Amino acid sequence: MLPIYLSIEGLYSYQDKQVIDFTHLTEAGLFGIFGKVGSGKSSILEAISFALYGETERLNKQEKRAYNMLNLRSDTANIVFEFLNYEGRKLRFTAHWKRRKKFEDTTSLERYAYEWKDNAWAPLDSNDGAIVTRLTYPNFRRTIIIPQGQFKEFLELRGKDRSEMMKDIFSLDRFDLGSKVAILQRKNNNKLEQLSGALSGFNAVSTETLNSKQHELETARQHLTSVKEETALLEKEVSRLMESKKTRDELMQKKEEVQAYLLEHPRITQLEKELQTYETTRSAFKEILNTTHNLNKEKEQLTHKIEQLTIRKSEILSRLEKEESAWEEIAPDYKQLDLFKAKTEDLNILINIFQNKKQQEKLNKRLQDGKPHLVDAQEGERKLSASIENEDKRLDELKNTRVDTSVLLALESWYQTDNNINAAIAELKTHEQQLQNELSQTAKIFDDRSTSIDKWEADLLQQETNLNSELASLQQEETHLQVQAKLSEFADNLADGQPCPLCGALAHPYPMKNHDVAIKIKEILAKQTEIKQRLQQLKANYQVLTAASTRWYDKKALRTQCETSLQQMEEKLNIHRKQFRWEAFSPADKTAFRAYKDKNHLTESHIKSGEANLKNLRAQWQACQLKIEKYKNSLAAFEQNIIVLDQLNQQNKLQIKRLKTEDYEQFDETQLLNKKQETENKITFLEESHRRLSESIQSLRTEFAHINGERAASKEQFQQLYQQLNSKQAEISTLLKDHGYNDIIQVQHILQKNIDVDSNRKTIQEFNLNLQILLRNIADLEHRTAHDAYEESIFEEKTMLYALKREELELQIRVTGALEKEYAHLRIEFERKEKLLEEYERLTLRKSNLTTLENLFRGSGFVNYVSSIHLQRLCEIANQRFHRLTKNNLSLTINENNEFEVVDFLNNGFKRSVKTLSGGQAFQASLCLALALAENIQSMNKADKNFFFIDEGFGTQDPESMNTVFETLQYLNRDNRIVGIISHVEELKERIPRAITVVNDIEKGSQLH
Repeated sequence: MLPIYLSIEGLYSYQDKQVIDFTHLTEAGLFGIFGKVGSGKSSILEAISFALYGETERLNKQEKRAYNMLNLRSDTANIVFEFLNYEGRKLRFTAHWKRRKKFEDTTSLERYAYEWKDNAWAPLDSNDGAIVTRLTYPNFRRTIIIPQGQFKEFLELRGKDRSEMMKDIFSLDRFDLGSKVAILQRKNNNKLEQLSGALSGFNAVSTETLNSKQHELETARQHLTSVKEETALLEKEVSRLMESKKTRDELMQKKEEVQAYLLEHPRITQLEKELQTYETTRSAFKEILNTTHNLNKEKEQLTHKIEQLTIRKSEILSRLEKEESAWEEIAPDYKQLDLFKAKTEDLNILINIFQNKKQQEKLNKRLQDGKPHLVDAQEGERKLSASIENEDKRLDELKNTRVDTSVLLALESWYQTDNNINAAIAELKTHEQQLQNELSQTAKIFDDRSTSIDKWEADLLQQETNLNSELASLQQEETHLQVQAKLSEFADNLADGQPCPLCGALAHPYPMKNHDVAIKIKEILAKQTEIKQRLQQLKANYQVLTAASTRWYDKKALRTQCETSLQQMEEKLNIHRKQFRWEAFSPADKTAFRAYKDKNHLTESHIKSGEANLKNLRAQWQACQLKIEKYKNSLAAFEQNIIVLDQLNQQNKLQIKRLKTEDYEQFDETQLLNKKQETENKITFLEESHRRLSESIQSLRTEFAHINGERAASKEQFQQLYQQLNSKQAEISTLLKDHGYNDIIQVQHILQKNIDVDSNRKTIQEFNLNLQILLRNIADLEHRTAHDAYEESIFEEKTMLYALKREELELQIRVTGALEKEYAHLRIEFERKEKLLEEYERLTLRKSNLTTLENLFRGSGFVNYVSSIHLQRLCEIANQRFHRLTKNNLSLTINENNEFEVVDFLNNGFKRSVKTLSGGQAFQASLCLALALAENIQSMNKADKNFFFIDEGFGTQDPESMNTVFETLQYLNRDNRIVGIISHVEELKERIPRAITVVNDIEKGSQLH
């Protein structure tokens, strides 16, 4: 990351907007930000982090962060930070919030992110700085911008935390494959279980079963072939006999069909005769009869048409006479149409004149009513001008009596600090008393157990030793008594003549007698139980006293720390009291200060009230001026409109042509409008009537001529039809005589039969043809059956035998088919079983491999291993500078827990904790590690330049070490490293070429120079 621009406004001590152009600073490679303690140096780094991540080291969200970060004299906080990220993208991050009406309430934080594209800032979808920097906020403050007091954090991180940091920075999550291996294992195990279940269903599938089924199938196929051959021979014989039977049946059927045809022959003969008569009559009479019929129909239609035309001719003639009569009635008025239109225009002018006069009367009234309002407004303006002048003088007098704000603020700050120190002292005293009470309560625990805080552990150890010795003694005595009891049992079971189980003797002259052993064993066991209970109680006391001892020493250390802090606060209070420099006020009594403050508050209140009043008066004065201007413009407009209306009336009177003005002076506007409407209605009536009647008369005359011509043509056509009908009647009479008919009714009776000639002729032809075919078929069938040697009994016998053989064949086909299916199924199952076994072996091998991977990736072990490689590499890079800074006396290394250790070459190269380093050495080690980490990040991100900011840490270095550190920082510029330093050490300020100085001004807040 390379910073370009930063602006801060309203943040902590930054009251006014302050801008840093980093381009001038980063050119030098090494630059500084200097200023006194509390000037606002560290706030620059905090502003950058807050803009990028919305997080800060000093405050969290629960500590009213927005209010506490906002400058007490500012109402708005703004941060704008521009930079180049590792990809060379130019980015801008902003943060903004402001104060609400209630002083301690603020708006929520608004953060936005932009990218410079196409010469404009384009908003980004996310305002998370981690996306564009590839660093989380904790890692950003460990590697890029290291806040004050956090420089050694990376060095002193515990192994687990440092591994997490390395995991985040270097994306080591890709090496954390434990969960993925577990998923693969679960899937593999599920598949193995499924395969085991699947294989359990193939227990009956084997090579022997498959071979046995194959042999059975081959036998069935041989039998099927034999049955097929026998069935084919029978089928051929049955087919021959069946063909002979079919021929004999067909011969019988044909003979029956011939008998049916012979019965139908008379009817066909009669039909043929009727058909011939019908065809002859239709050929002679049909056409002429149809023509005569059509001529009669046309004659009737023409007669009806002539009647209708005669009626329409009469109707049109009547309508024409009426329209011509109406035209003669309106003709005189229509000739005067132009006169009526001229009168309408004159009436319209008279109406306008009347309306203008009414408008003049209204304007005159408004003119007279408005003049007093103008006078009142002008008087109000004069009064407001005087009030504004008086209020200005009073405000000047009040502002001259203001108190010195800087003194007030300084006193307020001093008294506030004094109160804070006193409150802290009181709190420390209360805390000290609480710690003393807790120490007394803890000491009472030791008193209750008759021991002391110094020797309780030795006392308990001595008691435990004594009890263990006593318990061991009792256990030895118990063992001895148990032996005695067993010997006594043997002695009680001895009998003369039987061998002793211990020595084998047959005689027992002096057997052992001991009757109190059981009682003594019981007593010893009771004592052992009592001692064990005392040991258990001793163990419980040890735990209680251990906790109490730890608590007592912790509280004692806290009390010592509290006493030190109390002493420091009292010294701080004395120093603070000596800094009181205001003679007119008392450090112990705030009465004069409160009066001074109240006086200032009252004056400011009066000034604020006066300014508000003055602002209100000026607003009223401006409103009054606007009102006067409005009144003047309105009155002038009224006068101008009156003149314009008067001129319009004069022009309108000159435009009247037909009417006399004096005849209509007594008319009002309504009467004029009615007169105008009456004239316009008459004009409209005349124009519409003239147009309608003209069109109607012309249309009726045209229609009358058309109907008259059509009627004459129809009469002429009627005469022609009459002549044609007479000619056709003569032809029909001649045909009746030629064909021997008495009248036309006989002909019509024959034609009405409407015989289907084609269908009947086809029926006759088919009958004759079918009869001839049947006779030929019978002769052929009799010839075929003469030598076929057919007997019904042989046919039935062969048919039955064939049916049985057919059933046997079908049965054998089903048996063979079932065996083929079983064999095919067995082969498929056998192949499936072989594939499942291969898959099972493959998954078993995979399970073994996944178990190996699981052991490798268990508990993030592989990630920690990779993290340790990165840390070793960091140590190698850091040692290149650390050796030079420590003159090859010290070196950094990583132990097995991924924690940093120091190799001390001055002491035979022994390793020791980094916590044993002095403050200056710890700073040097942290600096070298931070630089190495930044180089790794730069290499990983392939960035040309990288930025690194250090806040404080140089005060721990002696002059010689300071020179070495400074030279190291200067060398970084050659490696494209840019380092910014924040410090109050003046010596550094003189040696760094480019720097910013931060000065905290009492009035203006932090200022950058």
